[in-house]
Amino acid sequence: MSVYLDSSAVIKLYVPEDGSAEVARYVQKRRQPLPLSPLHEFELKNALRAKVFRKQASRRSVRAALQHLCADIAAQIYVSPPLDWLEVFEAAEALSQRFTATIGGRFLDFLHVASAKILKVRGFLTFDERQATQVRKAGIKLVRV
Repeated sequence: MSVYLDSSAVIKLYVPEDGSAEVARYVQKRRQPLPLSPLHEFELKNALRAKVFRKQASRRSVRAALQHLCADIAAQIYVSPPLDWLEVFEAAEALSQRFTATIGGRFLDFLHVASAKILKVRGFLTFDERQATQVRKAGIKLVRV
């Protein structure tokens, strides 16, 4: 399986943020579709809508970003990986038991790391430093751009 991009990386493809150009270049070099689970898709759409609430983007720009995301999904730039969500939650719980008391962690981060482990990805790209620590400790190669 390809490299797993956390939502903190994928969103940079749809709204200008620090690191957007680097992520775009990295993704353009990939020859395989990137995994995008229903978790990703919902988290991305919600994060884009939240930018309107936080006054970081206009409704119009968010609507355009959402249309771009949907077009990319339809164009099969992403693939919906075959995940058993009970297995993902069990793996996330195991990661939480190992790491939360010492390095902290949000449950969504653990769900993404668990998904990546189950999919046996070659690497994981995130812009969240706490999640990056989880990724390394889980034995997944951390990708930097």
